[in-house]
Amino acid sequence: MSQYKTEKENEARFKAEAINKQMPRFVRSFFMEEENHLSGMTLYSYATELHTFFVFLRDNNPYFKKKELHEITVEDIDRLNDEDIAEFLHDLRMPKERNSNSGLSVCTETTIMHYMVSLNRLFSYLTARGYVKKNPVEMIKRGRVKKKEIIYLERDEKNDLINTISTGDGLTKNQLKFHDIKAAKRDSAICTILLDTGVRVSELVGMNLNDINFTKHGIKVFRKGGNFDTVYMSDNAEAVLSDYIENGRGFYKPDKDEQAVFLNRQGKRLSVRSVELLVKKYMYTSVPDKADRITPHKLRTTFAETMLLKTGDVEKVQKLMGHSSISSTMHYVTSTEASIEAVRNLSQD
Repeated sequence: MSQYKTEKENEARFKAEAINKQMPRFVRSFFMEEENHLSGMTLYSYATELHTFFVFLRDNNPYFKKKELHEITVEDIDRLNDEDIAEFLHDLRMPKERNSNSGLSVCTETTIMHYMVSLNRLFSYLTARGYVKKNPVEMIKRGRVKKKEIIYLERDEKNDLINTISTGDGLTKNQLKFHDIKAAKRDSAICTILLDTGVRVSELVGMNLNDINFTKHGIKVFRKGGNFDTVYMSDNAEAVLSDYIENGRGFYKPDKDEQAVFLNRQGKRLSVRSVELLVKKYMYTSVPDKADRITPHKLRTTFAETMLLKTGDVEKVQKLMGHSSISSTMHYVTSTEASIEAVRNLSQD
């Protein structure tokens, strides 16, 4: 694992540990058992969601009113039933200010499902060890998650995006001040790789120079689940990436020890947030009607949609996306008008 990936993994684990120190002792025991086979980001997600649950109990359940989080015992938790869990989920659905900049909002059913997974995992641990008699989460009926409209770029929209990055046409005067040759080459390579390989933005910013094998047309990436995988580039993507590395990256004047492929103006590794902002900037110029809805992740969706249309093979797309289950892949794909039209005569005798 590279130094960057190790640092991000350690950062997530430290953040999870800081939260767990505030939690009941049995929760910390649960995490110590889980930490050897879960990634740092998964542990951090569990920690934040369980912390929210225990804070809710302290602030809203009369029995827990006078208890600090670390004072809650398994005997206390054994008193909970499915109605207590339902009250917590109801609270998540209520409009409230969750972020000082976003006003009132509610948790989506997808987010609530994540909370239920965390709670179910904790209660399953407690019941398996005889700490509590029942798992109240199992009594809760799962909500129906509405399938969202899948947003992606059409072929001409992809071309418009790349053309805007290459030429700077349509950018404001202030944006053009920063749109020099190194930015054009870097940003073209970033968006081309995202569209061409379907990597996550976190995987893209984590790429090091020695992860790229131009001879075999591949890039080694550190996947979300903690495994390494190889994604393969098209000839066009390989040419764009090679041009940036040979003729653009050096302009950022990185230290000789800096191995990151994509750099910021200080010659350091580019951040996920920076990639999100640059994609948004170019989208407002090239495809303004979709700019509010297109993120780097939607470029990953575009890749999935393109590959499904061209191959018709969901299992192959699953492999290309680095998904452990095909159900994850199905969240990204939909029937396009082109694919529907292509089979319009199949029902004829």
